[in-house]
Amino acid sequence: MIDTIKIYTEIDINTYDEIKAKSIVKNSKNNNTGELLYEIINDHLEGSYDSRLSVRVGCGIKYRFVEKGYFIEIEGSYHKIVHGYNSHNGYYDLEFISLNLIQMVELSYNIKLPDFDFWFLQRCDIAICYNLKNQNNVKSYINSLSRCKYPRRNIKFFYDESLYLSGTTTTLKIYNKFLEFRKHDLKKFVNTKFDLTNYIKEIDGFIRFECEIKKKMLVKLYNKNHIRILDISYDVLKKVWRDEFMKLLNFVEKDFKIVRGREEVKERLNELYKSTKASRLYNFYCAIQLNGLIDTKESMSYRTYYRNIKELKNANIDFSQSYKIEEVELFYFNPFEAKEVA
Repeated sequence: MIDTIKIYTEIDINTYDEIKAKSIVKNSKNNNTGELLYEIINDHLEGSYDSRLSVRVGCGIKYRFVEKGYFIEIEGSYHKIVHGYNSHNGYYDLEFISLNLIQMVELSYNIKLPDFDFWFLQRCDIAICYNLKNQNNVKSYINSLSRCKYPRRNIKFFYDESLYLSGTTTTLKIYNKFLEFRKHDLKKFVNTKFDLTNYIKEIDGFIRFECEIKKKMLVKLYNKNHIRILDISYDVLKKVWRDEFMKLLNFVEKDFKIVRGREEVKERLNELYKSTKASRLYNFYCAIQLNGLIDTKESMSYRTYYRNIKELKNANIDFSQSYKIEEVELFYFNPFEAKEVA
């Protein structure tokens, strides 16, 4: 399903002024020259259960808009605004979602925004929840990903909770929906008529796979800088989600395979680390094979030796027959075979 999106279009100065007058304005000036360094004009429209829709306007230079000179960005989750949650019962029609968000802004500010033909997509999150039946299964699966390595990605892992991999074209998240809801959204439903008890029971075993598709990826897909919402297919976005998670999970499977032998070790290190670090660790591994652990340890500083040992362990490399790496049992779950929670 489609969760958070960011859409934008060009607006004229009258529309810009109307929104600016009702928004929060933050700016910075050079006190010596009086030059305006930057200006942020942003507002939040309140939806159901404290779900927010962000509205931002600014100078059109950001998007190379020169005809009217200004832009408006709308960002938020229509799903959360309507339902208050975003685990299931979602929406798949980008045009429908966008039109509704635009209408909300028009009604809130009492303005008329440009025709839909001139609206473009900046970001789109494709998120799918699966039901693993209980918390034990969800935690077991997420914790089995704790040693995951992914080249050219910043990785954050939180025990029992989530795996987060940020990149320039996409950001991937796998997380425990129950714990995420309890941590971030539970308080929004206090003193409301929302059936919180049954909802918490329902999502107890939910795991969520979310792919944030960024502008750089959209430009690559459609080969143009401004991608009209009307030209975008959900199937194309879903394929990005599938391809990105397939690459990740292939790395996970390889990461859990213990490698032995020089060629396998060299390949594993080059997959996980930059060339300089990979070469250093490979030479360290070869030194162990040639000279043994004791002689290798005596040839370098205590700190360097144990840092290298730790990094070989993290890479799941069997560097000595006298050292046994514990096999980690991977909780089996294949999101490409499972059924999405409807």
